[in-house]
Parts: sequence; structure tokens; C-alpha cells
Amino acid sequence: MKIVCVCLIAFFCVTHSSLAQDANGLLAKIKTKLQKVNNYTADGNMVTDVKFINIAAAKVKVYFRQPDQFRIVKEGGISILPKGGLSVGLNALLSGKDFIAVPGGYVNDGQRRLAILKLLPVVENSEVVLTTLQVDETTALVYKSTTTTKDNGTYETNLRYGKYEAYGLPDQVLFVFNISAYKLPKGVTMEYEGSKKASAAKPAGDGKGRVSITYSSYTINKGVPDAMFK
Repeated sequence: MKIVCVCLIAFFCVTHSSLAQDANGLLAKIKTKLQKVNNYTADGNMVTDVKFINIAAAKVKVYFRQPDQFRIVKEGGISILPKGGLSVGLNALLSGKDFIAVPGGYVNDGQRRLAILKLLPVVENSEVVLTTLQVDETTALVYKSTTTTKDNGTYETNLRYGKYEAYGLPDQVLFVFNISAYKLPKGVTMEYEGSKKASAAKPAGDGKGRVSITYSSYTINKGVPDAMFK
């Protein structure tokens, strides 16, 4: 009986170690794909659905530069610069950051079977507490990320891919957040002058806000000026 117990414990330890290695290996594959992109400029259309704020759909330019510089500029020059590690771009969320990856099983997304990775940040006092990814193991494409933060609650990013999938860049991103927990960045709040403030408004419907960006084109690794991130 003792021999059986020892064998079971040994099997569990080896299996757990193997799964952990597989999780970190998959995370490495994701990062390798993302690291193909040192910078990009993208054109797209942004739709904002926040119940107490009326914002029309608008054309945007999106800028990214490694490791985590990310900016959205709406038509007319109004900029949105995510604060506190928040980003609707997977590159800015993961690039240049160290995580411990823990396997979380699998989930079905339509006919697609996706591996679940739970990422714990290595850096102490990180704004991000936990990130959970749903990943296609074959392509190393992330189709959904859910991020829990210290100051902005939990938000999720849903991604769909097309002709830029070799770079890990999506054709469409849907960013979903809890209105009551999310602190709007200053660059966004200025745009809402004359409307109700987020802190005073009561969330309607399911209490979530949604921002979607549908990309029409990317310009990859051609450089982005420093001025774009000031």
C-alpha cells in the first residue's frame, strides 16, 4: 500500500511539473509571436457603448511600441491613453512583462478548443493581479483575456483574427469592463465634459461598458515617433 501511495505522489508531482512546463511553454510561444511586432500604427473604427455617455462611432488611429506603449487617437485629435496597465491591445498587456503561467484546463469556443492559462505577475506591486488567457495551442493566438487589477476591477478583451494573425494582431477587439469599478483615464474624461460623470452615474443594463475596435489595416515595424506617447 505504501509503495502505491509513493507511486501516486510521484506521478502527481511529475504530471504537475509537466503541465506547468507546458503552460510556460505556451506563454513563451505567445510572446514569441507578439515580439515579431516592435511597433505598429493601425487604422480602425471604434464603437463605444457606455449607457450614460453618448459617443458616436469614430475612426481612430492606434499606436503601439514595445514594450507597452499604447495610444488611441480619435478623428479630430482627441487621444485616449490607457492608464494603470489597461489596454485593449494584447501586445501592450503582455509584452515586456514576466509572468508565472499556471494551466487551467480547456474551454470550447464554438468549434475551437482553447487552453486556459492563468498568469501571475512576477513583479511585486503590479497593478495587474491576475490575467487569464484562452489560447489556441496550435497557432498561439489568444482569443480572450480576463484581467483583474488592483484599482480598476476586472475587465476582459475578446479578439478575432484575420490577415494579420501571423503577427498576433487582431482584426477586431472587444473590450468589456465593469462601469462601477473602472476609473476613466483623464484623456477620456475630458471628452465627456457636459455629460454625467462616471462616479455619479448608475450603470444601466448589465452594468458593463464596451469598447470595440475593428481594424482596417496595420503598418508594422515602420517606427512610431516618441511624440505619439507624450
